[in-house]
This record gives sequence, C-alpha cells and structure tokens, in this order.
Amino acid sequence: MVMMRRVLLIAVTFFVLATFASESEVVAFRATSYLQNGKFVKSYALFERALLASRKESDIQAEGRILIAMAQIRIQSLEYEFASQLVSQVRESVLDSNAMTALLLTRLSLLNAQEKYGDAVNLWEMREKYLVDDAPDLLQGSLQCEVAIAYAGMNNKKQANAKLDLADDYFSDDAPGKLDFARARVAHLLGENSADSLYVEAFKLSIKGNNSYMSATILYYRGLCAKSAALANDYFVRSANAFELLGLPNNKRRSENLKRDLKK
Repeated sequence: MVMMRRVLLIAVTFFVLATFASESEVVAFRATSYLQNGKFVKSYALFERALLASRKESDIQAEGRILIAMAQIRIQSLEYEFASQLVSQVRESVLDSNAMTALLLTRLSLLNAQEKYGDAVNLWEMREKYLVDDAPDLLQGSLQCEVAIAYAGMNNKKQANAKLDLADDYFSDDAPGKLDFARARVAHLLGENSADSLYVEAFKLSIKGNNSYMSATILYYRGLCAKSAALANDYFVRSANAFELLGLPNNKRRSENLKRDLKK
C-alpha cells in the first residue's frame, strides 16, 4: 500500500482491523472509504455512527479502534483537544497488539502536531519495550516515521536518521511517499537545505496518488521553508484553497494566517 495514496494515519489504523462483520465495523469501513476520497465531514459522521453501534454491541475492542480513527481525523483537522479527549476514552486493556500500536502512533502524532517533541520522545522511550513485532510492517514503519520526527524536533539527528532507516526496512519500498514525507519533515526540523526537494518528491507522489489532503499539507510545509515571501505566499494560498475544498476550515485558516503574516 503506497502511503501517499491514502490519508496519512487513518488507513494505517484500519489496515489492522479484523474482517468487517458487525454493524459498527461495516459502518467504520464505509467511513474509511469516504476518508480515502478526501470526504472528511462525511467520514467523521459515519465514524460517529460506528461508535454508537459499537457501544450498542458492547464491543469495546471495536469502540477503541473507532475512537483511535476519530482521534486521527481530529489531529488532521488541527482539533487537538478534541483528539486528546477521544484518545482518553480508549480502554487500552482490551486492545490487541495491533490496535495498541496504532494507539501509540496516534498519541505520538498528536504530540508532534503540537510540537511537543520532548513529550513524544519520552512517550516513545517509555512504551517502546511494550511493542510486539507481529504488527503489520506498514504500521511499524509509520510508527518509526513518527518517532523520527519527534527526535528531529529535539535536534537529535542521529536517532532521527536511525528511525528513518528502520522505517525504510519495514516499508521495503511499499510506501515511498510516506518515507519521503517523513524525511522532508526531519530535514525541515533539523534546518537542512534538502527539506524542500524532499517535499517536492513527496508532493509528486501525493498528486499521483490523488491524495488531496497530503498535497495541501505539503504545500503548507513548503511555505514554511520557502526562500522568498513570494513563493511562501503562493504555497499558502494554494494550500488554503485546497483545505477549504476538503472541508477543513482550521487548516485553511492556518495557511491564511501565515499568508497575512508575510505582509507585516
């Protein structure tokens, strides 16, 4: 599965779901399909339906997986407090090893999104020993990418690159876009000149895979590391337009605010 063809985190979580059979799982599968097509609002509404169904079924494992997916959407839409509340409702004791790994991935993503890189590193170093090796490679690779970003945020280049190498091993060329994006984020956080060229490669793959969310996100980051105000303005305008069409007002506002800051 090529990462850039799918939303960054949600598909990873539902990659580990068992065969869909119950009402909650059928609705969750539909929600994932909508999300893969960039229909965030419709997808989230279906996940809410799936959550209610899981509670009606008293299936706390399905409930946990759905809460994780909902939290991931809230992270992508920059609603961090809401995401944290959803994560806090997950009952870890009933999760299987794959879902537990997905929960750790979500928690790391939430911390990284808020630039709490030190907290993310601390979380990883506390929980790493509890992980199991039988989680799918796609999930393991995605986890290593998130950890690499956390280490880069703490200016630990050695550990960041080591985690990227591990991610590369897990992906085995199955998710080049995912790895390119992670490498770009790491380079960006470390202040390296290669960041923009890596974003360019990731952007090409996101366009090829019709991943509008990722394309808009990369434009936002390219705006942050642009060499001129004119280029940055162009990237922020384009990302704001794309986020508006995706129904993500917070993301749109973030790009617009940075565009306005260029004029000050």
